[in-house]
Amino acid sequence: MIEKISTKLLDFVGSHITIDAELADVYKYGIEISISTALNILLTMVIAFALGEPLCGLTFLSCMILIRSYCGGYHADSYFKCNCMMIILFSVAYGIGKLILYFEIAEFHIMSSILMLGFIPVYAFSPVKNKHKELSEKKAKKCRIISFVLYIAMSLIGLYLISISSLYGSIIIVTLVEVSVAILIEIYRQRRNENEAQGNGG
Repeated sequence: MIEKISTKLLDFVGSHITIDAELADVYKYGIEISISTALNILLTMVIAFALGEPLCGLTFLSCMILIRSYCGGYHADSYFKCNCMMIILFSVAYGIGKLILYFEIAEFHIMSSILMLGFIPVYAFSPVKNKHKELSEKKAKKCRIISFVLYIAMSLIGLYLISISSLYGSIIIVTLVEVSVAILIEIYRQRRNENEAQGNGG
């Protein structure tokens, strides 16, 4: 559906201004990503409002979208799966966040250890390569530094908020862990595809 909408929007724009044929696919992909992102935000906020926790939705989205923009990670094979994945990730972050506070396991040494482990994939692989978003060496280095700064800053904010028993802090911490796991999954997928390609080529 998103692809059809993007095509129609591109055709509409193309009927009013001249679009370079070589860049048409780039524009179309940009429109698709914009629509998918908007839908992800909408669906997440609908669930957050349904739970009576709109600020939890905003906390999750701010953390997830901001750091993912720079470090990258797993990308679903379709926009539908992407939208479903965002809903699942928010639900998991919210649910685990509530459990952390309910069972009173938000101790500093536990949460900080989890965050340090989560930082390893970010440090090792950020920014993750994306065939739809190729980065120059300079741009990749900049994204890498920003992803480090964001992860550390968000970790400190999460640790502070969880120290005062704030649900937002536990959501931030769980979301950062989700980002790290997404990086590992994408790296595994890329290496598996490379190995299969080499095997087929051999």
